[in-house]
Amino acid sequence: MANKKQKTEKFKLVTDENMSFAVKEAYNSLRTNLLYSLSPINGKVVAITSSNAGEGKSTVAINLALTMALTSSKVLLIDADLRRPSVHKKLGLDNSKGLSRFIVGFETMSDSLKREVFPCLDIMTAGPIPPNPSELLGSDNMKVFLQKASDYYDYIIIDSPPINIVTDVAVMADFISGVIYVARYGSTTTEDLKKSKLALEKVNAKLLGLVTAGVESKKSLYVKGKGSYYYYYTSKEDEE
Repeated sequence: MANKKQKTEKFKLVTDENMSFAVKEAYNSLRTNLLYSLSPINGKVVAITSSNAGEGKSTVAINLALTMALTSSKVLLIDADLRRPSVHKKLGLDNSKGLSRFIVGFETMSDSLKREVFPCLDIMTAGPIPPNPSELLGSDNMKVFLQKASDYYDYIIIDSPPINIVTDVAVMADFISGVIYVARYGSTTTEDLKKSKLALEKVNAKLLGLVTAGVESKKSLYVKGKGSYYYYYTSKEDEE
């Protein structure tokens, strides 16, 4: 199990004692809404993205995966941000092996996986930064990997690069069930949102919901949206 002392100072898990109750409940609500969204399409694979770097997508990906694993569902978290990976940094994990080496056949899946980092949660870190991230993520090897992993895991959460910066999420569109978009309060603009939505629509990626990160704690933490979208807020103080 990951050692809390290895985590970076400003990162909190939903299992941390000092994480606020409101944020824990918000993650629970996010999980519930996600399961309802995935059920009609028998979906298992969800990519987490944002418009730009530093908007909180990796924090959401980790805590969502952990929240889902707390229900005893078998969950795999994949760090597919092969340009600026951060899952290993936040959790204090070794990144010398991982997705980039596994996809090209340099390692076996067993070598690349970190099993039971938390109960019911396996993690595949990004591995060394490759020269061709988009080609790797859009490859047949990546498609086959996700198909085979879906036979074993109940859910797969993918921390993906920002969609307005690189095309990595787009090249995986045919391999995933849907996308959760993370916006940062006071940072992500309306134009960012429109550009991201258009990029997802171009590749027929299903937008499952919107998460707003970095909201001041005095503001509402969770608001349910209409239709297939749901809206979730993380408190700024619980990211620190």
